[in-house]
Amino acid sequence: MNYLKDRNAVLYIIIVFFTSVLLSNCTGRQHTELQSSVQRKLDEICNRSGFPGATLGIILEDKSELAFATGLSDVENNVPMKSTDRLFTGSQGKTFVSAVLLQMIDEGKITLEDKLSKYFNGENWFSRIPNHSEITVKMLMNHTGGLPRYVLKPEFFNKLNSDPEKVWKPVELLEYVFDDPPVHEAGNGWAYSDTDYIILGMIIEKISGNTFYNELQRRILGPFKLNDTIPSDRSVLPGLVPGYTGDKVPPFNLPAKVMENGKMVISPQFEWCGGGLITTSLDLARWAKILYEGKVFSQNRLNDLLSPVNYRTGQADEVGYGLGVFIFNTPSGKIYGHHGIFPGYETSMLYIPDLKIGLALQINADSISRKLDKTINQYLIGEILPVIREYLDTYQGE
Repeated sequence: MNYLKDRNAVLYIIIVFFTSVLLSNCTGRQHTELQSSVQRKLDEICNRSGFPGATLGIILEDKSELAFATGLSDVENNVPMKSTDRLFTGSQGKTFVSAVLLQMIDEGKITLEDKLSKYFNGENWFSRIPNHSEITVKMLMNHTGGLPRYVLKPEFFNKLNSDPEKVWKPVELLEYVFDDPPVHEAGNGWAYSDTDYIILGMIIEKISGNTFYNELQRRILGPFKLNDTIPSDRSVLPGLVPGYTGDKVPPFNLPAKVMENGKMVISPQFEWCGGGLITTSLDLARWAKILYEGKVFSQNRLNDLLSPVNYRTGQADEVGYGLGVFIFNTPSGKIYGHHGIFPGYETSMLYIPDLKIGLALQINADSISRKLDKTINQYLIGEILPVIREYLDTYQGE
């Protein structure tokens, strides 16, 4: 009897082993086909457009991870781009700020309807913020507070160009909008503004008693193992590749290559909670899937995140801007995500709900360089996503 049991156990193990091998071979074959098709498309885009290089990350519904690279990370030294290279997230950083705040809401530490006066009424500068008495946390998160953009002020660019190594305090960034007229009434309009997320970062630090970057590491980057995502809080950043922009094109007074001997020609520290990170495309794709599938906070908070307002009126709509997320319709369905730009770099992170996949594309050139023949979202949605859909349709049909 024991012999029969042992023999059956061995047979079972053999069957399971060979079944897993067969399935693995099948999956590997399919992924190889997808890898080849996407790589061809990415190479074609790079060659046609003329930008130096790019990285691409894809996370499929089954959590399979695919990483790609094309072109050069350093044109002058003929260095090939690698999928593990880091590039700036630009405004993608706002998605992380939003996630931290939504966790705090779940914990009862803050509400969306809290007014700024709850946190800053005692500050001598507070009354100089446009719409200061009416703005709520939610208005900052979905850009309906009517705050001007400090990064568009000529005075800000003049200071940045004259003192590229300056370490900025958040209030010093706010000074560029002090006493300005609001762009619109609080809650009655929409205007994208990095200023909103500077103030949100200040709120996070006031509530937590911690730096924003430490809170981000403790709450998001560490727990979700986003190990390739780090703060862009200094001029020399590990793993960052050179970026390319327009040569001395206003308002930045920058050379075409924004990195010299491994150091940025301007310190990116000023971005802070308006961007403030460098990462790999694969880490960004991971983040898209984690974030938009509701793994970071409660279902109620996910509903808040994905409740957009109209780009013109600031009122609730089916598409528009949520709490740190663009929500838009395409011919193939609704998409969530965010775009980011930093001088010399462009990036886009998307989540495709009907496919349950995360995508991220990063390019080491910006639109000012005139090396992109389309927007970065047009590359992702119009050219790369159809290749993935074709593969998935074929795979599901087998």
